[in-house]
Amino acid sequence: MANSSLPELRLNIKVHGRHPNFFRKQCKKPKTPLPAGSLVFVKDREGRPVGTGFYNPRSNIALRLLDHGKKPADPSLVSSLLDEALAFRRRLGLAKKTEAYRLVHAEGDGLPGLVVDRLGTWIVAELAAKGYEPYLEDIGERLLQEFPGAHLVLRLNRDAAKTEGFSIRDTQVRAEGQLEEYGLRYHFTPGQGHKTGFFCDQRENRLLLRRLAGGRRVLDLCCHAGGFALNAAKGGAKRVAAYDLDEEAVALARANAKTNRLKVRVAQADAFEICRGDKLRDTDLLILDPPKWIHSKGEREEGLRRYRDLNRLAFAALPRGAQVLSCSCSGLLDEGGFLLVLREAAAQAKREIRILRCTGAGPDHPVSLACPETRYLKAIWMEIRT
Repeated sequence: MANSSLPELRLNIKVHGRHPNFFRKQCKKPKTPLPAGSLVFVKDREGRPVGTGFYNPRSNIALRLLDHGKKPADPSLVSSLLDEALAFRRRLGLAKKTEAYRLVHAEGDGLPGLVVDRLGTWIVAELAAKGYEPYLEDIGERLLQEFPGAHLVLRLNRDAAKTEGFSIRDTQVRAEGQLEEYGLRYHFTPGQGHKTGFFCDQRENRLLLRRLAGGRRVLDLCCHAGGFALNAAKGGAKRVAAYDLDEEAVALARANAKTNRLKVRVAQADAFEICRGDKLRDTDLLILDPPKWIHSKGEREEGLRRYRDLNRLAFAALPRGAQVLSCSCSGLLDEGGFLLVLREAAAQAKREIRILRCTGAGPDHPVSLACPETRYLKAIWMEIRT
């Protein structure tokens, strides 16, 4: 439905593709100032319609498009896009297999700046765009229609909170949640820690690792809740150890191992120090799943160095025939860039390494071809040949 009353925003550029996000310098300053988060109709430098989206002059990403129509869209567009996202998850049938999956994947669902996860009986939304503030009540009501009795939690994206100018606050939650994923139980705190409180994106990779772990000596570095380690133990690994530098993550991984009655050694340690030691010499299967090391372009070089160094140390220390799962969740580093880092790390370690498969997040994290950043998770499965 068209809405001719929307204010118009002009861009400084001629638009060719369909990427939904535009930086502040690409937007012309409106003659009449617009409130942060305003829904606007956008035209490019040539006066051609671009679509409808949220405009926030305070943010580095000043424009987030929800629609590419030639006429202004109705504000009900947000509700329609949410309905489409929920219908897509129903078709995936994930609720029959797991209690942890993504309901809204930002640009992948046409809702840039909004992520929503189902975590057991909790629904956690992470907000990165101020424009959604007037719609939050309607979004919450729709989610409760889909999941009656669920507990709703709102989390503000830490990076976006510095510039968006939110007028709302995080939901303060002290209660612990539990969820089940492929037969394993996990403890978590909704909306706390990394992301929404649980890493739904690694779900299918955890299950794949379970199938590969039988009889192996497994080491899980940057283990967080211990998801890979638990699946390795469930899959019949000969020995499983998990390490994380974060004391809270260590306690969480221990609690999860105890709840599932799985034998996993969990301890606090730095992944780099572990790789410099002798623990990798008799490891058959290594998981490297560090936190997001590249949050902005200014952090890229340092982040690349850390990825390269960690993998170089691991490659150099592992025995011949060992397998490695190396991950990166930095959206500003695409798969080609990550593979280049791994290639450089292998060369520096003087090891011959072959790739067995390249995976990412599950289908509940759909990737927009116009916005490759939505394929932020790279999981590279490798083997040390020589």
